[in-house]
Amino acid sequence: MKNKIAANQYIYHTRGVCPPEIHFKIHDGKIRDLRFVGGGCPGNAQLVSRLLEDKPLAQVLEYLKGIDCRNDTSCQQELAGAIQAVQNGTLDIAESFKVQEDNTPMRSVALIGNLAGDNVALENILEHIQGCDVAAILCLGNLTGDSRLNRNLIKTIRRKKIMALQGETDWQYSQRSEQPDMPNIEPRMRDWLLQLPQVLTFKLNTRISMAFFGDYIQRLPDYSDFEPFALEMNMVCGLTNFMQDETVLPALEAMIPQFRVDIIIFSQLKKWGHWHIAGKDFISLGPASDANGLSWGLLEVDDEKIEFKIMQAEYDGG
Repeated sequence: MKNKIAANQYIYHTRGVCPPEIHFKIHDGKIRDLRFVGGGCPGNAQLVSRLLEDKPLAQVLEYLKGIDCRNDTSCQQELAGAIQAVQNGTLDIAESFKVQEDNTPMRSVALIGNLAGDNVALENILEHIQGCDVAAILCLGNLTGDSRLNRNLIKTIRRKKIMALQGETDWQYSQRSEQPDMPNIEPRMRDWLLQLPQVLTFKLNTRISMAFFGDYIQRLPDYSDFEPFALEMNMVCGLTNFMQDETVLPALEAMIPQFRVDIIIFSQLKKWGHWHIAGKDFISLGPASDANGLSWGLLEVDDEKIEFKIMQAEYDGG
């Protein structure tokens, strides 16, 4: 029996064309799940993707020959270059989840939990944060939700250059798999959500920190337990149920020496919490807005001591 080749995910960074990235998989020598991400004509791109789905690579390369658009190249030529890079071994398999690293040491960070598309809440929280001395602002998803303001919220995050992570709802929007009754958002914003990191690592003074939304990452089709920072996520999500099962804390403590990071931040639980175990800090973020008003977290270090405070902001619906 002929062995089948496992599906591998690739991300190719283009040159000279509108979409900055091409995402695709290769399975049994055939192209799968092709997507031109971040620019260009989404309708034409979707048509090309549908027509090439499950075609053998040799046949795909024949289709792509001799198509020019601009800058002596085209999306089709860039795709051909991506396939050839896979074939000659110069394009690596993509990681099963996207990690972004920021190695600039910081003394304080503002943390914003579940926003669910509430742009008014975000604007009010940002105004409150202005009165505090923070080096960076980080939104931990879900950025989008059942809100007509999804588009405005994304525009605010982009305009103000706020660091943002992809949450489960954001992932669903990026895959066009949101619930049928959810508000529609345009293709370019779906692409922006797709390109968001799912894990962020940063330095709080000398302490290495990681932030992520929650366990949807573990359910991604290509998720691997062998990726960097997967152990920390597995322990927080699976072993401890987001730190809610205290009976397994001794087992968590036994695994902590293998951790790459000192501070782990997550927001799926939608509850505020701070645990200090075996020299590591675990922080759960509550929602940005609830019946008690608006809240955000202030994480700072003072002489290597970690301090986490829940900050309250006023909601101005106007």
